[in-house]
Amino acid sequence: MIQRKQSVFLLLAAVMLGLLYYFPLASFIGDKDSLMFYVYLVASRVPDQVPDLPVYFVLPALTLNTLIVLLTIVSIFLFRKRMLQLNLVRINLMLLLLMIAGFFFYYVPKLESLSGGIAEYETGIYFPLIAFIFYIMAYRGIMSDERLVRSADRLR
Repeated sequence: MIQRKQSVFLLLAAVMLGLLYYFPLASFIGDKDSLMFYVYLVASRVPDQVPDLPVYFVLPALTLNTLIVLLTIVSIFLFRKRMLQLNLVRINLMLLLLMIAGFFFYYVPKLESLSGGIAEYETGIYFPLIAFIFYIMAYRGIMSDERLVRSADRLR
């Protein structure tokens, strides 16, 4: 039963969030510095220049992304426990919204002020949004399975 459509949606969401480790989320080109923001690193595009940020600056984004990917992989294999799988998808949705909000309301303004420019969004910014859609589709699939099982139990 692992080939259910919601398992495919959860796998696609995990892949989308896993791709965040390889694609930049945004670039900041300004008067002071030129920065690239990855989920695990803020890198300067100027040679021999290190951004003036603490080491733990990207730790919340990295931790949230890793936690979401791990919970998604765990929830794929919980196909026999639909309610637990449903709760894990809900938790993943909330964590993903927290990560997206943290990016737009914390990281972007902070890095814009540090670089002296504005954000130019890169390819990676779309991956959490696509993963959000996959989570919604998986949620709906799990709910339809649960309704189907409950209706079959009612007939017995």
